[in-house]
Amino acid sequence: MARLDYLQYKLHEMELGRKERDEEVTEKLTKLENSLTGVQWAINRHDRDAGHNLTVLSAQSRKIMVQQTSCANHEQMRKEIQLLSNKTSLCFQMKGHFKSCKEAPAGMSGVYRIQPVENQLPFEAFCEQNNFGGGWLVIQYRFNGALDFNRNWKEYENGFGSLNQEFWFGLAKIHQLTTERPHELVVEFKDFDQTYKYARYKEFAIGSSTEQYKLTKLGDYEGTGGDSLKSDKDKQFSTKDRDNGSCISGRESGGWCGYGNLNGKYLNKSDSNAMYWHAYKSSTQGLAYFRMMIREV
Repeated sequence: MARLDYLQYKLHEMELGRKERDEEVTEKLTKLENSLTGVQWAINRHDRDAGHNLTVLSAQSRKIMVQQTSCANHEQMRKEIQLLSNKTSLCFQMKGHFKSCKEAPAGMSGVYRIQPVENQLPFEAFCEQNNFGGGWLVIQYRFNGALDFNRNWKEYENGFGSLNQEFWFGLAKIHQLTTERPHELVVEFKDFDQTYKYARYKEFAIGSSTEQYKLTKLGDYEGTGGDSLKSDKDKQFSTKDRDNGSCISGRESGGWCGYGNLNGKYLNKSDSNAMYWHAYKSSTQGLAYFRMMIREV
């Protein structure tokens, strides 16, 4: 009997031990579960924050890309506008050939292709389509002194400069144009006070290279600037390396050696080397603007 009681006691003791261990395990499992819940919450929070950050980052990236694209488009647009502004006068350049500037679109000054005779190659020329009724081909243009006009014979013969800036058209082409058809001439100029004057001649032509591009025809004058070309009639063209009139030695330019130094230096003072029109104020005072144009009649 005593042994049975002992066994029951041990069994009860073991049962109590098991319950204690079960409670301890349950407590640990609960703590572990709580820890896992905390970890899961932290993971979820991290994922949520990361997702938010990614969303913000993505939005910022898109914004930056849009800004960069906008900037690129803006820069491209700026370049295109600049290109268009630089080439405004070239907008009709490639639209066929014209026999003269009189056939070019009215009111649209700019560079056109001119082909006076069908069996000759066309060339580019700047056509003035607004002043004096339009139809004028510009053969000389000075307005800022950026281009040196103290050139040699070959350069004056072939032409130099840019048709959209300062330039000399070329004696060979001027001869070609003025001998194939009758032409008139207009000379425009301004002083440094922006006073505008002009001289218009009803006829104008120059000889060939063998004639040293002599000023063979000069019609009657009309205008407001005085006549400085009449003394050039029948004179040959001269340059720094070919003096046909015993005049270039005192001038740094090319011309017919008369009372107008149209290709002289760009100077705002009275100087024999300046670009001047002597009939205007009977002076060698330099001018700020000078342009020569011819038109077929």
